[in-house]
Amino acid sequence: MADFQPLLWLLCFVGVALAIGYLRRPKPSPANVSPQRATDDVPTDELFDKAPIGYLEIDKKGAVRRVNRRECELRGLAPREMLGKYCWDLTPPADRVRQREQTERKLNAQVALVPYQRKYLRPDGTQVTVEVHEQRLHNRLGQVVGLRLAAIDMTDRKKSEDEAYETSTELRALFQAFPDLFLRLDRKGDILDWKGGQSSDPFLSPEKFSKNNLHGILSAEVKAQFREAQEKVRKSGKFQIVEFTVEGKQGPQVYETRMLPLNWDQWIAVVRNITDRKTAEKKLKEYAQELERKNEELESALFMAREATQLKSRFLANMSHEIRTPMNGVLGMTDFLLATQLNSEQQEYAESIQRSAGALLTLINDILDLSKIEAGKLRVDCAPFNVAAAVEETASMFALQARGKGIEFVSSIPGALKGVALGDAGRLRQVLTNLLGNAIKFTDGGRIGVTAEVIHDTAALLKVRFTVHDTGIGIPRDQQSRLFQSFIQGDGSSTRKYGGTGLGLAISKQLVELLGGEIGVASEPGRGSSFWFTAEFKKPVPQESPLPPAPKPASKPFPAVPVARPPAPKAQPALQPSPPAVDAKLRVLLAEDNEINQRITMRLLQKLGLTADTVVNGREAVEALEKKNYDLVLMDCQMPGMDGFEATAMVRSREGAKHHTPICALTANAMEGDRERCLAAGMDDYISKPVGLDKLQKAVNRWVHRTEESVQVT
Repeated sequence: MADFQPLLWLLCFVGVALAIGYLRRPKPSPANVSPQRATDDVPTDELFDKAPIGYLEIDKKGAVRRVNRRECELRGLAPREMLGKYCWDLTPPADRVRQREQTERKLNAQVALVPYQRKYLRPDGTQVTVEVHEQRLHNRLGQVVGLRLAAIDMTDRKKSEDEAYETSTELRALFQAFPDLFLRLDRKGDILDWKGGQSSDPFLSPEKFSKNNLHGILSAEVKAQFREAQEKVRKSGKFQIVEFTVEGKQGPQVYETRMLPLNWDQWIAVVRNITDRKTAEKKLKEYAQELERKNEELESALFMAREATQLKSRFLANMSHEIRTPMNGVLGMTDFLLATQLNSEQQEYAESIQRSAGALLTLINDILDLSKIEAGKLRVDCAPFNVAAAVEETASMFALQARGKGIEFVSSIPGALKGVALGDAGRLRQVLTNLLGNAIKFTDGGRIGVTAEVIHDTAALLKVRFTVHDTGIGIPRDQQSRLFQSFIQGDGSSTRKYGGTGLGLAISKQLVELLGGEIGVASEPGRGSSFWFTAEFKKPVPQESPLPPAPKPASKPFPAVPVARPPAPKAQPALQPSPPAVDAKLRVLLAEDNEINQRITMRLLQKLGLTADTVVNGREAVEALEKKNYDLVLMDCQMPGMDGFEATAMVRSREGAKHHTPICALTANAMEGDRERCLAAGMDDYISKPVGLDKLQKAVNRWVHRTEESVQVT
């Protein structure tokens, strides 16, 4: 035992020496310890390394001594990139000074350690939000030797919190913006929560519903509506609407509540003031009723207008027929009278009758044209013609009238218009006739004239501007805007010097628009007028046959004549052609009930070398055709007993396909659709009264001599 004690003291002495030597051994500084060497020297702990929380330990100087795998993942760094470095060097440069000061104060126990959130900026640019919990490390003597940082990944939670906050902010803003009051109710009607509302509306004031029962605010009738709506919502799972009225300071206010199911025991009620909407709906309903009433009135007025239009059309048709029938007699007999030997006084009387009848016929034609235009039934033709020739032929007629009045007449037609164009030459002449007629009527001295100029010329279209100018009385500016209205004259007084119906310019305006142009006037009282209009004409395709050469135009300008008015030229006897040689076997049947018109037509046929049998109604015409074969039938349309339409239909039904007798309507009906009606009844041609020798000659040539194309309106 005595020998064992010295050995024991020796062992204790050696152990103490080794311990002192170990404690006195110098430790490597962070500056001279390589990351790899530090990793090898630091003991590892499996629990520390595999923990789901990031761990980072620093020593008293702030150098990283230990880091686990999760911390490396959070920072996006490898262990060797952190071990041995100061912890503040792992933060962005701008934060390093502040981070160092805070770390040193924590190591010196100058501040309390509380959890905080921070963001790790990874090398790849991504960020991770972590919540850091810190703990001071002590040695056995209780001295602070370092700091342990535990980082919990808060990225997803932080994102959810941010989204929830953003959603909450948006909802709060929406609730503040909406005028509605949002209530959450239980089964008893107690208000569990409220949002929105309007302080300006006493009923929708949020304070009114705070900690209150909905049924305590509403009337018994409205409460019953709410309970019924709640039951429907519970059963169907769909929202229900309840409307109710509350008396307020501004009068009755209408509210709408939409009940929506939230869960088994709770509902959402959205309350809105709809007074303005209800007022607008009431006004809209009143407007709709008023509009319906107006529509009924308009429909009735339209029906009456259509009926009036039909009556007007029938009246015009009857008037045309009744006037044209005696007019045919007046003009026909006057022509026959002028063809006889008359003394000067008789010649003057007969010519006056002829001019008056011609003026009356022109008036009738104007009224019919206006009626057709207003009914939208007037159509323009599209046939090849020579524009220059049409203008110059019209101008030549008025040049004679101007010379007779002692007025100079000039015209200017460019050579570009001497080619062929497609359009309605008749309507063009009609407009020029109306304008030139007015120019002569309202001009007592000086000159009148017509000019034309091409304003647009392509391979497919020709646009021309025509101007009729005069040095007449002129038109005041305040009357010019009314000139192109129907039945309007510049001078409407009862003491006016110049007559007329005021239809010429109105018809001209409509015709010009149908020709694809426009019309206008420039005038000054005492200095004359200048009426202009444009018209469009198509160009013929190269395959179309060209027109025959235009007739030689009247000289331009027309020669000046003395201002003194010369005596009117004596009219030449008319209707004196020698009867042509015809086949005596040719037979014509005339069905005409008017005795005078019958005599006129028979006389005209005689001048054409033809004789005719006469009947006075359709039934006699049918009977005559059953007894004889006729080469031509001139059929009046309106006759007593049986009219011409019925007679024609009966003739066609009895003839069959082997025989066809040419029937030409000879009628005073000149309205739109009369020609079509005649052709539909089985007639072959149509001649409107008054009947002249030229019209009858063309019909005979077409159907007896077969020298002209058929079915032409004359």
